[in-house]
Amino acid sequence: MVINGKMLVRGAMIFWVAAFLATVQQAPVSAAPFYQGKVLRIVVSASPGGGFDTFARLLARHIGQYIPGNPRTIVVNMPGGSHLVAANRIYAMRPGDGLTMVNFHYGKVAQAFIGDPLVRFDPMKYQWLGDPTLGSLPQVLWVRTDLGIRTLEDLKNRKEPLALGTTGMGTSPAVMAEFLKSIGYAVKNVTGYRGSANTFAALERNELHGRIISQASMQTVYRRFLERDFVRPLLSIGKEPRLKPLAGVPTLEDLKLSTANRELAEFMINTWALLRTYAVPPGTPEDRVKILRQAFLKALKSPKLIKDAKRQGVIVDPVSGEEVTKTIQKLSKLTRSNPKILKRYKKLAGVK
Repeated sequence: MVINGKMLVRGAMIFWVAAFLATVQQAPVSAAPFYQGKVLRIVVSASPGGGFDTFARLLARHIGQYIPGNPRTIVVNMPGGSHLVAANRIYAMRPGDGLTMVNFHYGKVAQAFIGDPLVRFDPMKYQWLGDPTLGSLPQVLWVRTDLGIRTLEDLKNRKEPLALGTTGMGTSPAVMAEFLKSIGYAVKNVTGYRGSANTFAALERNELHGRIISQASMQTVYRRFLERDFVRPLLSIGKEPRLKPLAGVPTLEDLKLSTANRELAEFMINTWALLRTYAVPPGTPEDRVKILRQAFLKALKSPKLIKDAKRQGVIVDPVSGEEVTKTIQKLSKLTRSNPKILKRYKKLAGVK
């Protein structure tokens, strides 16, 4: 049998085509992004209308475009237990799948470290994504202007305790109120409100006399109360270098504390370093944690979100997930270093 050149060329071509097709069949198909076609939930530990809800909805409008697959993002409000219902429930979803993040009050982290039995999560195991804004510093005592209380001396001489609204014990406002009570000021916590928006509504109904809340929150989310001259600042505790101090308002130094009370106050201030912390449950795949951390920062630094935030009158100054993790590790160390202060702080936080 004689094989001519054309037959050889044709045979070689058939061989190489077959080999190429076999290679293509064996090559892995590029997987679609995990988040494509999915829904990302941001669970908020407070009621609609407050600062936690405002920032969550702001983030939800922008974060999807920075996640491969561009998932639809929704906000789910889960108030209750002074932020603990959401914090405990989302932690229990472990291992996480990267489709649910939770936003709750940083004060709950301190409660976990001091052994509050109501806290059912380990802060060292949550995967932290970041904090969108300034922390809780300084915490400021605001009182209704119609009460006629203008100075700390007025407050100290008051016979009826000043009713201050809060979601529950262990939050920054509640702890500061208990601290003031312990050093002789006539104040009391009124707990059970489902968020700051509900607390301020109660303030407008004259159900409460005042509210302790951060300077940043009052000057942004709740600035309408300042514009109406509805409340006035009476005391500011803690410093935030990025904020201009409230002119003429007494600070920690003006309380003239004993050494023991000063140490307790400094410990208390350390628990206010952050405020609206975001996390995903333990066991969330590392690649998805990385994606969400990067998207969190990119969204909060994007010109569109910043423009949106300015229109709403809120301050965006994000902290990364890595920085939140370091701050929590530092707080963990601090709670183990001084048993005497820890014992007193537990009392302020309502932990037995």
